[in-house]
Order: sequence, then C-alpha cells, then structure tokens
Amino acid sequence: MLSPARRKQILWGAAAVHLLIALVYSSYLQVEHFIPEAIERPLRIYGSYSGAATHFDFFAPSVVSQVRVQFKLGAADGSVRLYEVTSPSSEVNQRLAAMFNFFLRPTVQPFLVNSWSRYVLDRHPDAQWVQTRVEFLDIPTLAQVKDGRKASWVEIGRFGAVREAAPAR
Repeated sequence: MLSPARRKQILWGAAAVHLLIALVYSSYLQVEHFIPEAIERPLRIYGSYSGAATHFDFFAPSVVSQVRVQFKLGAADGSVRLYEVTSPSSEVNQRLAAMFNFFLRPTVQPFLVNSWSRYVLDRHPDAQWVQTRVEFLDIPTLAQVKDGRKASWVEIGRFGAVREAAPAR
C-alpha cells in the first residue's frame, strides 16, 4: 500500500503530465506533426480520451465566420418583400446557422440554394420568384480593429429561382 505522501506525489505528477499535454496541444500549431510517433500515439489516445489534446480551435483565426441568408420574394402583382428563416427557439436558430455556414463548402452550394429556394417558395404560395442572398461576416484582425475597421457583412452569392408550377402541398 502506498503512503499518503507517495499517493500525493503520484497525483501531482499525473496532474502535471495532464497539464503539460494540454499546454502542448493548446497551441494553434499542429504539434502532432513534430512529435515522434512512438510518443505522439499514446499522447493522442490519452488526449482524445481526456480532452487534453483539444486544439482550442474555437478561437480566432480558426473559427469559421458566420453566414446569413436573406430571401427577397416577388409576387405576381409586383410587390416585393424580404424574408428570413428564423425561429423563436435559440436551438433551432443555432441549427439554421450551422446549415447556413455549410454553404462555405463549394460542392454543396448549388444543392443548398436550390433547396432553400424551394422551401421558401413552398412556404409562400403567393410568391412567383425568390432571390437568395448569402452574406459572410467579415471579421477584421486585431490590427485592423485598431485602425478603426469594424466587422461587416459581405455578399458572397446571389441566386434566383422562379416558380415553375403550383406549390407542393
């Protein structure tokens, strides 16, 4: 059986090793490419299990910027109105934001825009056409903020769709 002093040393040592692993992986650098594989594999296994190998990519500049989508609807009488897909539920709005951010993948853009356009036209049977505008939140660097620049929405795509038949019910 271990003495209380020896157990305390082992616990302090384990905590120090854990914090060292967390420190190594907390850098924005991909350190696993510089560590010998014989050491990196056990570190990765332990780090994945404990969360110590998280690269903390939820801080800038690794964070993906926000995307928003706005729809302009046109009716047969010539009237035009704006529409945004939102919900009173913050959880639903977070899921919508994740879907909108998926637009940043070029291979899925045509499918998303087509799907969004169909959805909006189905929800608004009086609309004859829809224009989908996709914007990206351009966040300045700290140096740019010091120079007075502010975050701004930048249009990254505009797409149109026309109703071809009666809305699906």
